[in-house]
Amino acid sequence: MALYLCNRYRLIVFVMLALIIWQCFRLFLPDKSRGSPLEYSDRIILELEDDKYNKHKQDKIKIKVYYEALCPDSKFFFIKQLWPVTEKLSDFIDVTLVPYGKASTKEENGQYYFSCQHGEEECYANKVHACAIDSLGNMTSAVKITKCMISDNLDADLALSRCAKEMGIAPEPINNCAVHAHGSALLKKHGDDTNIIRPTFIPTITINGSKDNQAALLKNFHLQICKIIDIPLPPPCL
Repeated sequence: MALYLCNRYRLIVFVMLALIIWQCFRLFLPDKSRGSPLEYSDRIILELEDDKYNKHKQDKIKIKVYYEALCPDSKFFFIKQLWPVTEKLSDFIDVTLVPYGKASTKEENGQYYFSCQHGEEECYANKVHACAIDSLGNMTSAVKITKCMISDNLDADLALSRCAKEMGIAPEPINNCAVHAHGSALLKKHGDDTNIIRPTFIPTITINGSKDNQAALLKNFHLQICKIIDIPLPPPCL
C-alpha cells in the first residue's frame, strides 16, 4: 500500500513538472498568427515610416507667425527661434507666415495703400516677403528665405537678391510680384488675417489657433513646441 501511494505521488509530480515545462516551452514558440518576431518588428518599422500611421505627421502643430519685415524683435525671433525649430522639426509643424504687423490698409479707386510701423520701406519689404512666401509655396523654404531677408533689413531688393542666390532661386518673379497688384493683394490679405487677432506685440505667434503663452514662446520656442509634440518625442526634443 505504501509503495502504491509513493508511485502515485511520483506520477502526479511528474505530470505537474511536464505541464510546467510545456508552458515554459510555449513562451518561446513564435505565434504564427502574428508572424515571427523579426517579421513583427519589420511591420512596426514600416508602420512608423508610413505617414498614414504617423500621428505626428497627420496632426501637425499649426503655427502662425505675425511679424514685420523691419522689426528688430521679429528679426531676433526668426534667426534665433523660428528657423532652428523649422529646420529640426519640419515633420511635426505647419508654419504660416503673416508679414504685416502693426500696419494699416486703405483702399481708394480699387487700389490698396499701406501705412507701416517702420515706414514705406517696411511696407515694400512686407510685400517682398509676402511674394516670396507665395512664390515658393514650401513651408521650410519660405521660412528659410524670410529668415535670410529679415537678417539684412536695410534694403529689401538687395536682401532678396542675396538670399535668392544663396537658395538657388530666381528673384525676378518675386520682384515683379512686389511692385505690381498681386503684391498689394497679398499684403491686404495678410492685413485682414492680422486684424482678426489684433496683436499688441510684434511678433505674435499662435499655436493651433491660440495666442496664449506669448512670453514663453518668444523666450524658448523650441521648448514650447517640444512640450506639445506627442510621445515618442523626436530626437531634436530629447
